[in-house]
Amino acid sequence: MYLSAGIPTDQLPARLNRPFAIAVTGHCQLSNLATRRFVERALSTLLDQLQRLDLGDIVALSGLAAGVDTIFAEVVLAQGIPLESCLACADIAANFAPGPERERFLMLVERSRRVYHLPYIARSNTAYMALGHWLVDTSDLLIAVWNGQPAAALGGTGDVVVYARQRERPVIHIHTVERTIRLLLPTPSSR
Repeated sequence: MYLSAGIPTDQLPARLNRPFAIAVTGHCQLSNLATRRFVERALSTLLDQLQRLDLGDIVALSGLAAGVDTIFAEVVLAQGIPLESCLACADIAANFAPGPERERFLMLVERSRRVYHLPYIARSNTAYMALGHWLVDTSDLLIAVWNGQPAAALGGTGDVVVYARQRERPVIHIHTVERTIRLLLPTPSSR
């Protein structure tokens, strides 16, 4: 059986004795409305297909950052998948302008089944990298919505993808420039 773009389902972990955790990492800004719509459709289709597999219960994990994280959270909740959030730092709400953006963020926090807090007070690249590690280490599958480029700063999407591949976590890459979806193979370990 295959997911979107011919991704074989045998590359996913077998049914677990706990909920199958799907995490997301991605850009805070998408280049245009067409890219945003592509990402929304791709996430919706992938999540729908994953729910149809024999994975048992599914839970979604998000850092609720602006951009892809919040798009993912909204798609997840619309599909009735439980959302668990992890906040990189105590002042993360300051990333959202007062008004509708911040209200959207607070609504997603409120609708999360669980909210985890990392021990950082202020926003920093170190806090964002720790969040990326938490998402990878806590998940069974990572969805990376990403332009394929190295991270511009520590903790960027590229860094999280590198870490996931080193940890041999399956990564589905939704490429925001090429508008493709593919499975990234783990980086061979040097053990």
